[in-house]
Amino acid sequence: MIPPITDPLGRHWRQPPRREILVDDEHAVMTRSTFEKLAEYSASRPTGVYPGKMWRAIYDDGAFLRWYGIVDGRPDLYSNNQRLILLVEDPK
Repeated sequence: MIPPITDPLGRHWRQPPRREILVDDEHAVMTRSTFEKLAEYSASRPTGVYPGKMWRAIYDDGAFLRWYGIVDGRPDLYSNNQRLILLVEDPK
């Protein structure tokens, strides 16, 4: 669902590995430590748009995982996606 970062600009962007986040059609499940690895952009969007770039946004109604995705058949267009974040305990 979240594509890997393949754009050369992605080597400068820090984010947790995709395997640390379970994503379905409504939620993104992650630990607090994974949540803390996401850059926060609650009042804006990060510069540099490329597929796979993830960040978090926090609002009154919850925290959201956001990412840029791929639009099939449109290499000139990227999707904006978000899921409500659910936190689980870090493994001991």
